[in-house]
Amino acid sequence: MNGNRQTASFVKPGIGKPHLGKPHLGKTDRHSGQNARRRLPIWGVIAGNGVMATSFWLLGAGGMLAKLVLLVFWVLMVAGSLRTIRLGPGLLTGLLILAGLTGLIMFGIGAGDEKIRLIGNLMMVPVGLVAGAVIGRDCLRILMPAMLFYLILSSSFYLTHEGARLNHAFLFLGFFTLCSVCNFGHRRWLMMATAGAVFLSQTRIAVIAMLINAIGLVRFSRAMTWIAGWILVGIVAGGVMAYLPRLVMTHDSGRLAFWKMFAEIWRDGSDGQRWLGFGAGSVEEILSQTASFGSFGALHNDHFRILFETGIVGALLWGTGWAFVILMVRQTRLAVCILLSVFVTMITDNSLNYGHYLICCAIAAGISAQEGKNGEPVRND
Repeated sequence: MNGNRQTASFVKPGIGKPHLGKPHLGKTDRHSGQNARRRLPIWGVIAGNGVMATSFWLLGAGGMLAKLVLLVFWVLMVAGSLRTIRLGPGLLTGLLILAGLTGLIMFGIGAGDEKIRLIGNLMMVPVGLVAGAVIGRDCLRILMPAMLFYLILSSSFYLTHEGARLNHAFLFLGFFTLCSVCNFGHRRWLMMATAGAVFLSQTRIAVIAMLINAIGLVRFSRAMTWIAGWILVGIVAGGVMAYLPRLVMTHDSGRLAFWKMFAEIWRDGSDGQRWLGFGAGSVEEILSQTASFGSFGALHNDHFRILFETGIVGALLWGTGWAFVILMVRQTRLAVCILLSVFVTMITDNSLNYGHYLICCAIAAGISAQEGKNGEPVRND
């Protein structure tokens, strides 16, 4: 049979019995028997790295332009693979939820540029998930080299009253997530180096998210995994308490006071404001009137922000969307853990504004979910 022709594979890898499920259409790998995607040409990978490098370097000039380049690129990449996407009930439901939330923002209160910014931030996870699922590991070839190059050149320590901290905590966290779905030989060393960088950032929610992600990589059926795991946890905990004190401090950086203030504003609002929100950009507008805006310019809780700016209706769509995407990837533990880690970071940080972090996690979750669905789980050994 011609190798360039699509073939249907009815046999699971390593099993001689026919698979009773739906056939997977695609180019068959003659060595592994697995369903393989057509790889991007080298010039496409190089061009993609150039666009990604541009997006990273634009972070210094302002996040809006950097995220615009990032989002447009991956939307175009997904658009180029539309012929491989089947519009089933699951995808259609997800599109309807996303359309409902974006429509609520677009036709609600708020300045036009703030609406576009919020909608763009919301698009990162869905676009990344689809890109990871339909493009596959070529996403890693496009994203990781440029990201690693940027992190090496731009990372530095900065001094605070709590000690020295490494910057780019969420970029390192996103890179760790991409490493978790890699399959090259020295992946573990790269993951360990990246994990060390996340710890050195002394950003608690980033460390927690990284540990949630790591749970998806662990094989809990092995007794030695538990023994070695608890020993490692003890060693890491001792090192953290001795050398990274900020990670175990109990202060809230003023978040609770601002959350209480916004809860009172929301409670005292009109029925329309409570149900449909105060409008995109209203959080920053209110914070800009406070004396601490220079040091506390965001709410540090994306879930509360969605409730405040889009109301109860928006919050219900937001929660439904998260439940839906996690349900869609439930067959792969790693994909579920990646998405849960993102959800957790949004409790105490402004992760919705970190477009590069979101796209990294979404792409990794998409790759993991699709390979698990096709019977090709990401190797964790």
